[in-house]
Amino acid sequence: MKEAILFVSEDYKEEAVALAKGAEYNIVKIFKLPKSPNHKYYIQLDKLKMIKNDYESISSLIIFDILKPRHFINLRKELNGIDIIDKILLLLEIFALHAGSKEAKMQIELARLKYELPIIKEIYTKSKIGEQQGPLGSGAYGIESLIKLYNRRINKLTKQLEYIKRFKEKSIETRKQLNMPSVGIVGYTNSGKTSLFNSLTGLSQKVDSKLFTTMSPKRYSVLINNKKIILIDTVGFIRGIPPQIVDAFFVTLSEAKYSDALILVVDSTLPDNLLIETTRSSFEILREIGVSGKPILIALNKIDKIINGDLYKKLELVRDISMELYSPIYDVIPISALKGINIGLLRDKLYQLVVGQLK
Repeated sequence: MKEAILFVSEDYKEEAVALAKGAEYNIVKIFKLPKSPNHKYYIQLDKLKMIKNDYESISSLIIFDILKPRHFINLRKELNGIDIIDKILLLLEIFALHAGSKEAKMQIELARLKYELPIIKEIYTKSKIGEQQGPLGSGAYGIESLIKLYNRRINKLTKQLEYIKRFKEKSIETRKQLNMPSVGIVGYTNSGKTSLFNSLTGLSQKVDSKLFTTMSPKRYSVLINNKKIILIDTVGFIRGIPPQIVDAFFVTLSEAKYSDALILVVDSTLPDNLLIETTRSSFEILREIGVSGKPILIALNKIDKIINGDLYKKLELVRDISMELYSPIYDVIPISALKGINIGLLRDKLYQLVVGQLK
């Protein structure tokens, strides 16, 4: 594993460490993000000096925030040979590790190119005024060629993904004509979406505590009371999802947009403040990708790990927030996908939803 130093706020510490491990980094030291980022380097000057003097063995510096091009350039200049990775690049590394389909790989590459291009343009500007030598000492001319290469590749990938999007839309229309309703399973990464997908389908898709195990949508048709329904396991949400990631995975996330109904999986074991935050942001992400007026059935998962008194409180909390933020909410069902608790009830509610509101 690659050794790295991590800068992260206390609120996101657990998630950032999990993401870093998922990208195969060994975190040797954690610092808090500065309250007022340094204009040139983002991190504090004393921390920068400490890294240069005391951590010569590390290969990467991970800053769990979105950096500006000047931060990348100045940090790379000061920390020669150390990779500078922000929140976007860390997520894209994880996506690349788990991507299975050609489509997912194309989306990852497009997101990375779009994100790196402004950094290269900034290097080009500085190289013209003599402040920066350019990547690998290539100078202004070499950077100019690289910018052209990036633009050509971005244009090509954008056109290819647009074609895939149109093809998917046609496939969805064909499926609807065959009267085969689809239900997307959505929710935060590690909420238990794939466990629920397995429980409802009888399959054994990979379930992992690592984040983003599911990168490409998985579809499977099931019979519920003689009604054929297509279930779709989708990529998981993350807290504070950057707009660049939503854009990069629009084709993948759009599985939710084009589904006839959704099951939103919520992790009941989260503390109340995080339960509120993740429920709210789930609906924000769904709005961002164009979900509106689609019936949603909420599965409050992992109830085998909480006591009954807390369960009632969490159930009411999720129900109240959901109904405040979105309509129609079909129902909120407490389940354990892993233990099979209330899965029969969820299947019955799903059937009622499909034959009632989708016919």
